[in-house]
Amino acid sequence: MNQSPFLTSACRSCRHFTPEGRRGGICQQLGVPVQASWKACALAVPAFSASWDQLQKIDSWEQALSTLVISQELDQEIKDLPILEMNIAQTLIA
Repeated sequence: MNQSPFLTSACRSCRHFTPEGRRGGICQQLGVPVQASWKACALAVPAFSASWDQLQKIDSWEQALSTLVISQELDQEIKDLPILEMNIAQTLIA
C-alpha cells in the first residue's frame, strides 16, 4: 500500500507537537515554539504512525548527504590540484 509522503498537514497533527496555551505549542523535534495551525514541515511525523516508517527516509537522506559531502571534497581537491602541481614544479626547479 502506497502512502503519501506528507500525511501531516499541520503542526497540531504532528507527533513532535506539544500543545502549550490556547493556539500554540512546542515542536519537540526542532525545539522551537510553533502555532498549531502552521503548515507542517518536512520533519513532521503523523501522530499515530509507527516510528520505523521514517527510517527509510532518514537513511536515504544520510546517503544523499554523504554523497554530497564527498562530491564537494572531490571538487575542492580538483580545484587545488593546479596549485599543488605548481608548488611541486617550483620545488623541483629550486
